[in-house]
Amino acid sequence: MVLNAQNSSFYIGANGGVNLSKFKFTEDLKELYPNSNKILGLNGGIDLGFEIQNFTIATGVQYVQKGSEYQTANFEDENGVGFYSATERLHYVSIPILFGYRKYFGDVVALSIAFGPSINFGVGGKIDDQIEYFGVDGVEQQNYKVLFGEGVNDDYKSTHMGFQISPGLIYKVNENSKLKFNVTWDFGTSDMYNSRYKSANDFFADNKGDQLNRTAMFTIGYEYHFSFGDKY
Repeated sequence: MVLNAQNSSFYIGANGGVNLSKFKFTEDLKELYPNSNKILGLNGGIDLGFEIQNFTIATGVQYVQKGSEYQTANFEDENGVGFYSATERLHYVSIPILFGYRKYFGDVVALSIAFGPSINFGVGGKIDDQIEYFGVDGVEQQNYKVLFGEGVNDDYKSTHMGFQISPGLIYKVNENSKLKFNVTWDFGTSDMYNSRYKSANDFFADNKGDQLNRTAMFTIGYEYHFSFGDKY
């Protein structure tokens, strides 16, 4: 098969930036935690891809901080009226597989769109939580280490699937170098909790539902292109 290679190349690159993430709860968990707020994190990684005419196929390895703040409504127990709040900070290594299109305007600037699945591997995290009671000075604070795996004591699955949509802007520096600015939305597609842990924990017998992650990443990246030549 013969193609014009004017815009056909293999590229490697690097990217980094910040992201905002939060949890989305369903069913009873949504009623238990009516307030779920975004937290700020960092991301960075390397890119590998092909640009064939206006189309791209890309992957890479990226470190992403995710998590959320969440709170209960006021509740009453033997200690009085109080509320519970927590902040989770989770660390992932993500491998996306993205299919994209770039529309060039002249020789320098292009708009881009890419989408596809992402595989997210949990590598660590922690939970800082507290309970505050009405009329009581101070709060009860605790912190926990988050575990990823398939065991009965592992909070979350070791691997989470996501789906990414990533619009962006491309600036061509020269024949080999391009800068890019992207906003990427990563939607978790399944429950984060490890099913074995969930079935063993009485908390989930009374509180049905799933916990999913939503992340918006803002990144600046660089690509170095190796042209295929006249044919490939």
